[in-house]
Amino acid sequence: MARRVGVITRLKRLTADLSRLIRTLSQLTAAELRANFGQLRRALILLAAALALGLVALAMLVVTSVLALAQLVGALAAAAIVTAVLALAAALLARRAVAGFAEVDLVPRRSIATLQAQIDRFTVTRPVPKDDSHDPDRHD
Repeated sequence: MARRVGVITRLKRLTADLSRLIRTLSQLTAAELRANFGQLRRALILLAAALALGLVALAMLVVTSVLALAQLVGALAAAAIVTAVLALAAALLARRAVAGFAEVDLVPRRSIATLQAQIDRFTVTRPVPKDDSHDPDRHD
């Protein structure tokens, strides 16, 4: 009877340990994901700036078209230069934003490694003896 109580106690401890492991792992994963998304913020700001400049460039292109039809001299060149500069700035910001997205890894690798270490710790691996009794190549 005492042996049965020991097994039940061990199962309770195992259940408590697994519950604590899952709770800790979920907290670690949440913290890691918050950190990763924090890195995305900078890239999102750059992308927003690129979009804003792109809209300004589009507006300037419209103004350039209007001025081209209206005057065909002087103001056209100035509007075209400003439009080209804004479009170039938007392209550079967008390229930098995309590069920022590529640098961020959203996979919670530390949490996965921790979980694997805990699984390895709780998993007992014993070599299984090979049963040669049914081996057709065996000649006794």
